Amino acid sequence: MTAQEILHNNYEMKDESFLYYLQKKHIFHKDGLRQLCSSIYTLAEENIYLTAIAAEINVVYGQVLKCFLYHFDTNDPYSITNMPENYNRMIEQLDKSVQFYFSTRILGQLPNSGNR
Repeated sequence: MTAQEILHNNYEMKDESFLYYLQKKHIFHKDGLRQLCSSIYTLAEENIYLTAIAAEINVVYGQVLKCFLYHFDTNDPYSITNMPENYNRMIEQLDKSVQFYFSTRILGQLPNSGNR
């Protein structure tokens, strides 16, 4: 499966994607997260910038963060099962991959304006 397909499957919450497991099954799927992060890095390294890809990354990232907010909200019934103890490191990896994509594909393409 290509990096774009992995991202799109997460965006669509298709079976076997990290976001599918997280949002639909309430399961933290470590391999799915690693695959998602790897696909985002790959898209950045392959110099792929499409508005649709950037939008999908943004939506997937936002959905993952919302799931964590709901999980830790004691007033919300949503709960993630099998949450790894080092979940914060794994989420940092997602943060880094998203930041890497946007800093190389978008910020890296801004013209040099002297004051920026």
